[in-house]
Amino acid sequence: MIPTYVYGLVAADTAIPDGLTGLGPSGTISTITHGKLAAIVSDVPTERPLGTRDDLVAHESVLDAVAATAGVLPLRFPAVVDEQGVVAELLEPHHDHFVEILAGLEGRTQFTLKGRYEQDAVLREILEEDSQIRELHETVRELPEDAAYYDRVRLGELIVGELERRRQDDAVAMVERLRPTVDDVVANQPANPDDVINAAFLVERARQREFEDAVEDLGREQAGRMRLRLLGPLAPYDFVPRE
Repeated sequence: MIPTYVYGLVAADTAIPDGLTGLGPSGTISTITHGKLAAIVSDVPTERPLGTRDDLVAHESVLDAVAATAGVLPLRFPAVVDEQGVVAELLEPHHDHFVEILAGLEGRTQFTLKGRYEQDAVLREILEEDSQIRELHETVRELPEDAAYYDRVRLGELIVGELERRRQDDAVAMVERLRPTVDDVVANQPANPDDVINAAFLVERARQREFEDAVEDLGREQAGRMRLRLLGPLAPYDFVPRE
Protein backbone atom coordinates (compact mmCIF):
# COMPACT_ATOMS: atom_id res chain seq x y z
CA MET A 1 0.00 0.00 0.00
CA ILE A 2 1.33 3.42 -0.99
CA PRO A 3 -0.54 6.21 0.84
CA THR A 4 -1.34 9.10 -1.44
CA TYR A 5 -2.59 12.55 -0.59
CA VAL A 6 -5.32 13.94 -2.87
CA TYR A 7 -5.83 17.72 -3.00
CA GLY A 8 -8.60 17.91 -5.54
CA LEU A 9 -9.79 17.04 -9.03
CA VAL A 10 -9.39 18.78 -12.37
CA ALA A 11 -10.11 18.04 -16.01
CA ALA A 12 -7.63 15.54 -17.41
CA ASP A 13 -6.07 18.07 -19.80
CA THR A 14 -5.44 20.71 -17.09
CA ALA A 15 -1.90 22.05 -16.86
CA ILE A 16 -0.78 22.09 -13.22
CA PRO A 17 1.30 25.20 -12.39
CA ASP A 18 5.03 24.72 -11.93
CA GLY A 19 6.66 25.25 -8.58
CA LEU A 20 3.92 23.86 -6.34
CA THR A 21 5.07 22.19 -3.12
CA GLY A 22 3.18 19.27 -1.65
CA LEU A 23 2.92 18.39 2.03
CA GLY A 24 4.80 15.08 1.70
CA PRO A 25 8.56 14.65 2.21
CA SER A 26 9.33 14.87 -1.52
CA GLY A 27 7.29 18.05 -1.98
CA THR A 28 6.36 16.82 -5.46
CA ILE A 29 2.92 17.45 -6.93
CA SER A 30 1.68 15.19 -9.74
CA THR A 31 -1.58 13.92 -11.23
CA ILE A 32 -3.30 10.56 -11.64
CA THR A 33 -5.62 10.50 -14.65
CA HIS A 34 -8.69 8.44 -15.45
CA GLY A 35 -10.98 9.25 -18.35
CA LYS A 36 -11.78 12.97 -18.33
CA LEU A 37 -10.56 13.46 -14.76
CA ALA A 38 -7.24 13.93 -13.03
CA ALA A 39 -6.51 13.87 -9.31
CA ILE A 40 -3.88 16.27 -7.96
CA VAL A 41 -1.72 14.19 -5.62
CA SER A 42 1.49 14.01 -3.62
CA ASP A 43 3.13 11.68 -1.16
CA VAL A 44 2.20 11.75 2.53
CA PRO A 45 4.33 12.52 5.60
CA THR A 46 5.39 9.21 7.12
CA GLU A 47 7.07 10.35 10.33
CA ARG A 48 4.04 12.10 11.82
CA PRO A 49 0.23 12.23 11.58
CA LEU A 50 -1.45 14.75 9.32
CA GLY A 51 -3.46 17.62 10.69
CA THR A 52 -1.14 20.52 11.50
CA ARG A 53 -1.86 24.08 10.44
CA ASP A 54 1.07 23.85 7.99
CA ASP A 55 -0.58 20.82 6.40
CA LEU A 56 -3.82 22.73 5.91
CA VAL A 57 -1.96 25.71 4.47
CA ALA A 58 -0.13 23.44 2.01
CA HIS A 59 -3.43 21.82 0.99
CA GLU A 60 -5.08 25.18 0.35
CA SER A 61 -2.04 26.71 -1.35
CA VAL A 62 -1.92 23.96 -3.96
CA LEU A 63 -5.63 24.21 -4.70
CA ASP A 64 -5.67 28.02 -4.81
CA ALA A 65 -2.74 28.08 -7.22
CA VAL A 66 -4.54 25.71 -9.58
CA ALA A 67 -7.82 27.63 -9.20
CA ALA A 68 -6.17 30.81 -10.46
CA THR A 69 -6.08 29.37 -13.98
CA ALA A 70 -8.30 26.27 -14.09
CA GLY A 71 -11.49 24.77 -12.73
CA VAL A 72 -10.78 22.64 -9.67
CA LEU A 73 -12.94 20.52 -7.39
CA PRO A 74 -11.30 20.70 -3.93
CA LEU A 75 -11.45 17.71 -1.62
CA ARG A 76 -11.85 18.08 2.11
CA PHE A 77 -8.70 18.15 4.18
CA PRO A 78 -7.14 15.67 4.81
CA ALA A 79 -7.80 13.19 1.98
CA VAL A 80 -5.50 10.16 2.02
CA VAL A 81 -6.08 6.99 -0.01
CA ASP A 82 -4.02 4.12 -1.32
CA GLU A 83 -2.38 5.01 -4.65
CA GLN A 84 -4.41 2.32 -6.44
CA GLY A 85 -7.56 3.57 -4.75
CA VAL A 86 -7.32 7.01 -6.38
CA VAL A 87 -8.75 5.47 -9.54
CA ALA A 88 -10.59 2.46 -8.14
CA GLU A 89 -12.32 4.24 -5.24
CA LEU A 90 -12.46 7.88 -6.32
CA LEU A 91 -12.20 8.62 -10.02
CA GLU A 92 -13.78 5.58 -11.65
CA PRO A 93 -16.99 5.11 -9.60
CA HIS A 94 -17.80 8.84 -9.51
CA HIS A 95 -16.39 9.84 -12.90
CA ASP A 96 -19.48 11.28 -14.57
CA HIS A 97 -20.66 13.06 -11.44
CA PHE A 98 -17.31 14.78 -10.89
CA VAL A 99 -17.08 15.73 -14.56
CA GLU A 100 -20.49 17.41 -14.28
CA ILE A 101 -19.45 19.38 -11.19
CA LEU A 102 -16.21 20.49 -12.82
CA ALA A 103 -18.10 21.66 -15.89
CA GLY A 104 -20.05 24.04 -13.65
CA LEU A 105 -16.83 25.41 -12.16
CA GLU A 106 -14.88 25.74 -15.40
CA GLY A 107 -13.75 29.29 -16.09
CA ARG A 108 -14.71 30.37 -12.56
CA THR A 109 -12.93 30.96 -9.30
CA GLN A 110 -13.90 31.94 -5.77
CA PHE A 111 -13.30 35.20 -3.97
CA THR A 112 -14.20 35.72 -0.32
CA LEU A 113 -15.06 39.16 1.03
CA LYS A 114 -14.73 39.84 4.75
CA GLY A 115 -15.58 43.08 6.49
CA ARG A 116 -15.43 44.46 10.03
CA TYR A 117 -16.80 47.68 11.48
CA GLU A 118 -14.60 50.48 12.76
CA GLN A 119 -16.42 50.46 16.09
CA ASP A 120 -15.87 54.09 17.10
CA ALA A 121 -17.11 55.36 13.74
CA VAL A 122 -20.25 53.20 13.77
CA LEU A 123 -21.05 54.12 17.38
CA ARG A 124 -20.83 57.81 16.47
CA GLU A 125 -23.10 57.11 13.53
CA ILE A 126 -25.68 55.44 15.79
CA LEU A 127 -25.64 58.33 18.29
CA GLU A 128 -26.11 60.86 15.49
CA GLU A 129 -28.97 59.00 13.82
CA ASP A 130 -30.93 57.41 16.71
CA SER A 131 -32.48 59.99 19.02
CA GLN A 132 -33.55 57.44 21.67
CA ILE A 133 -30.04 56.03 22.03
CA ARG A 134 -28.50 59.52 21.92
CA GLU A 135 -30.75 60.85 24.69
CA LEU A 136 -30.13 57.81 26.89
CA HIS A 137 -26.40 58.11 26.28
CA GLU A 138 -26.48 61.76 27.39
CA THR A 139 -28.49 60.84 30.49
CA VAL A 140 -25.99 58.15 31.48
CA ARG A 141 -23.07 60.55 31.08
CA GLU A 142 -24.64 63.02 33.51
CA LEU A 143 -25.51 60.53 36.28
CA PRO A 144 -23.19 58.92 38.85
CA GLU A 145 -22.09 55.44 37.83
CA ASP A 146 -24.10 53.66 40.55
CA ALA A 147 -27.27 55.65 39.85
CA ALA A 148 -27.04 54.97 36.11
CA TYR A 149 -26.62 51.17 36.34
CA TYR A 150 -29.95 50.16 34.80
CA ASP A 151 -29.74 52.93 32.24
CA ARG A 152 -26.31 51.67 31.23
CA VAL A 153 -27.66 48.14 30.82
CA ARG A 154 -30.52 49.45 28.70
CA LEU A 155 -28.16 51.60 26.64
CA GLY A 156 -25.94 48.60 25.97
CA GLU A 157 -28.91 46.51 24.85
CA LEU A 158 -30.11 49.23 22.48
CA ILE A 159 -26.66 49.69 20.95
CA VAL A 160 -26.15 45.94 20.46
CA GLY A 161 -29.57 45.65 18.81
CA GLU A 162 -28.89 48.57 16.50
CA LEU A 163 -25.45 47.23 15.58
CA GLU A 164 -27.00 43.87 14.68
CA ARG A 165 -29.65 45.55 12.52
CA ARG A 166 -27.04 47.63 10.70
CA ARG A 167 -24.76 44.62 10.32
CA GLN A 168 -27.49 42.63 8.59
CA ASP A 169 -28.57 45.54 6.40
CA ASP A 170 -25.00 46.37 5.37
CA ALA A 171 -24.17 42.73 4.57
CA VAL A 172 -27.27 42.33 2.39
CA ALA A 173 -26.60 45.64 0.63
CA MET A 174 -22.99 44.71 -0.20
CA VAL A 175 -23.94 41.28 -1.50
CA GLU A 176 -26.66 42.76 -3.70
CA ARG A 177 -24.26 45.43 -4.94
CA LEU A 178 -21.79 42.78 -6.10
CA ARG A 179 -24.29 40.18 -7.30
CA PRO A 180 -24.51 41.50 -10.91
CA THR A 181 -20.78 40.82 -11.38
CA VAL A 182 -20.79 37.17 -10.19
CA ASP A 183 -22.36 33.81 -10.99
CA ASP A 184 -23.22 32.74 -7.45
CA VAL A 185 -22.97 33.86 -3.82
CA VAL A 186 -22.78 32.03 -0.50
CA ALA A 187 -23.28 34.28 2.54
CA ASN A 188 -21.55 32.67 5.52
CA GLN A 189 -22.16 33.50 9.17
CA PRO A 190 -19.51 35.99 10.39
CA ALA A 191 -17.14 34.40 12.86
CA ASN A 192 -16.76 37.35 15.24
CA PRO A 193 -19.24 39.83 16.76
CA ASP A 194 -17.52 42.77 15.06
CA ASP A 195 -17.63 41.14 11.62
CA VAL A 196 -20.16 42.47 9.15
CA ILE A 197 -19.77 40.23 6.11
CA ASN A 198 -18.19 36.90 5.24
CA ALA A 199 -19.41 36.06 1.75
CA ALA A 200 -18.04 33.81 -0.99
CA PHE A 201 -18.49 34.80 -4.64
CA LEU A 202 -18.13 32.54 -7.68
CA VAL A 203 -16.61 34.77 -10.35
CA GLU A 204 -15.97 34.18 -14.03
CA ARG A 205 -12.30 34.82 -14.74
CA ALA A 206 -13.34 36.94 -17.72
CA ARG A 207 -15.18 39.24 -15.28
CA GLN A 208 -12.64 39.17 -12.47
CA ARG A 209 -11.50 42.75 -13.05
CA GLU A 210 -15.10 43.97 -13.09
CA PHE A 211 -15.74 42.23 -9.77
CA GLU A 212 -12.54 43.52 -8.17
CA ASP A 213 -13.32 47.07 -9.32
CA ALA A 214 -16.77 46.80 -7.73
CA VAL A 215 -15.19 45.68 -4.45
CA GLU A 216 -12.74 48.58 -4.61
CA ASP A 217 -15.68 50.97 -5.04
CA LEU A 218 -17.26 49.50 -1.90
CA GLY A 219 -14.00 49.88 -0.04
CA ARG A 220 -13.74 53.55 -0.91
CA GLU A 221 -17.34 54.18 0.13
CA GLN A 222 -16.88 52.40 3.46
CA ALA A 223 -13.45 53.88 4.26
CA GLY A 224 -13.28 54.95 7.90
CA ARG A 225 -16.47 53.03 8.71
CA MET A 226 -15.59 49.46 7.77
CA ARG A 227 -12.45 47.50 6.93
CA LEU A 228 -12.91 45.20 3.93
CA ARG A 229 -10.58 42.36 2.95
CA LEU A 230 -10.85 40.45 -0.33
CA LEU A 231 -9.30 36.98 -0.52
CA GLY A 232 -8.72 35.26 -3.84
CA PRO A 233 -8.59 33.80 -6.30
CA LEU A 234 -9.36 30.70 -4.26
CA ALA A 235 -10.45 27.16 -4.98
CA PRO A 236 -14.28 27.13 -4.95
CA TYR A 237 -14.61 25.56 -1.49
CA ASP A 238 -18.03 27.11 -0.84
CA PHE A 239 -19.50 26.00 -4.15
CA VAL A 240 -18.81 22.28 -3.97
CA PRO A 241 -22.04 20.26 -3.49
CA ARG A 242 -22.29 18.84 0.04
CA GLU A 243 -22.84 15.12 -0.39
